[in-house]
Amino acid sequence: MHQVSATPAQQPLVAAPSSSKRKGTGTRLIQAILALCAALVAPHTMAQESYPSRPIRVVVPYTAGGVSDTVTRLVTQKLSERLKTPVVVENLPGANGQIGSQNVARSSPDGYTLLVVVAAHVVNPSLYPKMSFSPLADLTGVSQFGHIPLLMVSSAALPPKTLPEFVQWAKANPDKASFASSGTGSGAHLVGELFGQAAKVKLTHIPYKGMAPALTDMFSGQVAMAFDSVQTMMPQVKAGKLNALAITSEKRWPSIPDVPTMSELGYPGMTGGSWIGLLAPAKVPSATINKLSAELQAAIDSPDVHAKLIEYGIDPVGGTPAQFNSFMQSEAKRWGQVVKQANIRLE
Repeated sequence: MHQVSATPAQQPLVAAPSSSKRKGTGTRLIQAILALCAALVAPHTMAQESYPSRPIRVVVPYTAGGVSDTVTRLVTQKLSERLKTPVVVENLPGANGQIGSQNVARSSPDGYTLLVVVAAHVVNPSLYPKMSFSPLADLTGVSQFGHIPLLMVSSAALPPKTLPEFVQWAKANPDKASFASSGTGSGAHLVGELFGQAAKVKLTHIPYKGMAPALTDMFSGQVAMAFDSVQTMMPQVKAGKLNALAITSEKRWPSIPDVPTMSELGYPGMTGGSWIGLLAPAKVPSATINKLSAELQAAIDSPDVHAKLIEYGIDPVGGTPAQFNSFMQSEAKRWGQVVKQANIRLE
């Protein structure tokens, strides 16, 4: 019997994948792609969830020992306790805060380099026509520590003992109506200019390198008036060397209830003064910013820190990053108008 060869149609064929097997292969491929994506994203997500995993550096763009430095060390100590991470404060003074601010603005936006600023931060763009960075665009708000109301004081060696008396005296003695500050463009300088504009009094600004030499001239009556913190001025008022005329807070200050507010005496636009808060490079992830802000709020609200801030002459605030950014924008506009009207320029 002859063996019969199989025809092509009868030749054994390799079986094609079934529809269910094709679906299984596609599912496994998709799962593999998703797993790869997760692996790529995981380090970033874990880094955010574990923040902070190393010490945080906080730059104070002013010299050690001042109000901004003292307050920063108080608040960051509590922040360090809450985050269970060291927070190291570094002073980088110079150029009205610009040197330290630029250093942070150009740092890595990872949340490990932060900046403490005062009111001068948002005023600098109006004072300096050429800046190498943008204080408002290159840095973003984390949280505000608090407002710093300024106490208006006059020399006890001169006749005025109250604010109305000072205005009357200044108008009658324009050659003697001077005010001191710790430097051109400082918060004390701008508040003095604002007061002159509000009271319609011509005041001569005398800048000093710090308030210590300014106080010496005020004691003798060579300088008539100044604005500065309660912490700085009240010891001299109690010693009888200065007269406390008014304060720029919204309400009377707890430790000096006999001193009226500027608003009470007819100057509602004189509410405010300086302030202090924490910033970060603009591109720091929002999750990191929000975590820092929440922990700062808790630190500021803690009874010991809250009481100490009041003692330092600071009204505790806190608040969200959005609130702080909005506040800084409004402050930049407000003081920019004062700078323009007073024709103040720095190089």
